[in-house]
Amino acid sequence: MTTKHFEFISSKITAAKHNAKSLSSGIGHRGMEGEIRELAIKECVEPFLTQSYSCGNGKVIDSYQSISDQIDLIVYHSKVAPPILISRDLGLFPVECVRYVFEIKSTLTATEVKDANKKFRSVRDLRSFPRTSSDGKKTHGALPTTVLLAFESDITGSEIERYVKHAVDETPPCTVLCVLGKGYWFYDGASKKWYGEETTNLDAKNIEFCMFIAGFMNTLAAEETSIRPFIPGVYVNVDDAIFKVVSAPDA
Repeated sequence: MTTKHFEFISSKITAAKHNAKSLSSGIGHRGMEGEIRELAIKECVEPFLTQSYSCGNGKVIDSYQSISDQIDLIVYHSKVAPPILISRDLGLFPVECVRYVFEIKSTLTATEVKDANKKFRSVRDLRSFPRTSSDGKKTHGALPTTVLLAFESDITGSEIERYVKHAVDETPPCTVLCVLGKGYWFYDGASKKWYGEETTNLDAKNIEFCMFIAGFMNTLAAEETSIRPFIPGVYVNVDDAIFKVVSAPDA
């Protein structure tokens, strides 16, 4: 027997899938189709955010002036470091405030897996929470969880087996894989193993998305009061600007 929360989550993703397919049908414009998918998933994620988190889309940046590829959906902590918002939701997000990044696909194919991995690698190349120890050594903190979410697939076989074939990295670019009607998996960095299960033969509709949202809510709730301290002023680089002015030779 499913709970009210389960039924609510399942109904949200069912409606999102239907609306995305209906609205994008016949448009013939990949950019608009992508935006429709992003908005549909955003409506499925926002109800489960805790107070300090918000959703947006755009690019993730770090204090070394590195920048990621365009990301479909970004879940960020608005109290850690403010994003540079171009519009209400579109912007540049400091990596320290980003907790999840999503790539959203209508139909998961090998090409789409490769595309998502490329974008996730651009996030993984960023460096968060820079610290300099007493011996001058630079250290950095954790990076966002990377989620590949698809409404359906072009194969009948195992999604996780296909994904692993396209992730030759020491650590996979995608750390959460959720394909509606197929399964849900997450990568554990400590054990270096994937966990999860195929859901093809399970009766509970959209159980894979419900499994993801359960873990998503647990993570945000646990971190709501334990966000790592960070000094966002490093993004402004005032010290560097002052140093350049002071050390400039006389004309």
